Amino acid sequence: MRGFTLIELLIVIGIIGVLATMVLMSIDPPDKLNAANDSKVQRDVNTLARAMEAYAASHNSIYPTNGQADLFAAGELKIELTPPSGYNNYIVTVGPPALVSGELKSKKYINEVPPKPAFVWCNTSDRAAATVSQTTCP
Repeated sequence: MRGFTLIELLIVIGIIGVLATMVLMSIDPPDKLNAANDSKVQRDVNTLARAMEAYAASHNSIYPTNGQADLFAAGELKIELTPPSGYNNYIVTVGPPALVSGELKSKKYINEVPPKPAFVWCNTSDRAAATVSQTTCP
């Protein structure tokens, strides 16, 4: 008789299942999704920071008091920037200091700057970086 027995097929299917599970666990799809969302947050915070600087440059170093609404009305932003689903809204504060921040959720940042990491731009340091909260300048 030629071919595989039912036991042999079940063993091979079981081994493939175990290997597939190990690969999926090492990839960690939810964290990859959070990392992609964190990239969007960082890009949006940098865009808002550039718009705030442009607004201040044309308004005698005064930052917008109504956040994105003022930036949109002044033409510094073309569209309102929204955080990814499940993330808190971006914080735009006039200051002093003026800052823009958004929360981060990937394991990379949770391990790097616990407990609630955020990506923050601050006009006093003129840089954006991951910090321990949405109100802490880098």
